[in-house]
Amino acid sequence: MVRRAVTTIVGLLLFSALLVPAAAQKSLGQTGTPSKSCSGLHAGIRAQIIPPYTETPVVMLSFVLLNDSDAPIDVEAGSWSIVINGSELKNSGEIFGNGLMPVGGYHILKPGESYELAKSLPIVEYFLPNGEHKVSWKGTGFQSPTITVTITPASH
Repeated sequence: MVRRAVTTIVGLLLFSALLVPAAAQKSLGQTGTPSKSCSGLHAGIRAQIIPPYTETPVVMLSFVLLNDSDAPIDVEAGSWSIVINGSELKNSGEIFGNGLMPVGGYHILKPGESYELAKSLPIVEYFLPNGEHKVSWKGTGFQSPTITVTITPASH
């Protein structure tokens, strides 16, 4: 029993020893030094449908913006826009400018700092007809991944 456990552990260590150098080689640039190709602003987006038993059924969009560079970056909050089904919302500035904002307001993000905020969009105003809606957000220097929000009759 002990011999079997030792054999399993040794096998896993050998397997790991083979994978780590290969993974490290992939992350190196042509000069043999680590490449830093993904520094800058990184954006994330998440959606949650707030059930119809609330006053107004909404899609709550949560946003995260991270400065993953070594220098401060002006995030230019006025440039932000929400994109639904390929079209930028004309009132994105109003949406981001009203309601709750990041603690301390919008400012230049220092290295490692991030914004986390959420905005609610009424389903009847932004997500009809029922079905799948592609949603993302973008601004100067960043673009979030695109997510899918599925609206059903039960959503509103």
